[in-house]
Amino acid sequence: MTTPVHIAVDHPEKGRMTIFWDDGSACVYELAALRKACPCAGCRELRQQMDQGGSLVLLASSAIDPSVEIGAVDTVGRYALQFTWNDGHNTGIYTYEFLQETGSSLE
Repeated sequence: MTTPVHIAVDHPEKGRMTIFWDDGSACVYELAALRKACPCAGCRELRQQMDQGGSLVLLASSAIDPSVEIGAVDTVGRYALQFTWNDGHNTGIYTYEFLQETGSSLE
C-alpha cells in the first residue's frame, strides 16, 4: 500500500488539495467533492440508502459550501487521513485506498 509523503492544500480560492504518494504518483482532489464524499456514519445517514447501482449516493451538492476548506489534516494509523473542515466536521476517516481511487492523477 502506498502512503502519502506530502499533502499540499492549495489556497482556498482554488479549492484543491494534492497528495504526493510514496510510489512517486500524485493525485488532486476538489475539496468540496472530498467533503461531500465524507465516509463517516453521520454523513452516510444523510445519504440515500443505496442508488440503483449499489453504491452510496453522495450528499446533495447544495448541502456543501463550495468554498469549503481544510483546517487540519491528521493521520489515522498507517491507513487513513482525517480532515477537520472549516464547517467544524471532523469525523470522516478517508482511507489511503479510497483517496487513491478517487483522486485525479497528475501526469
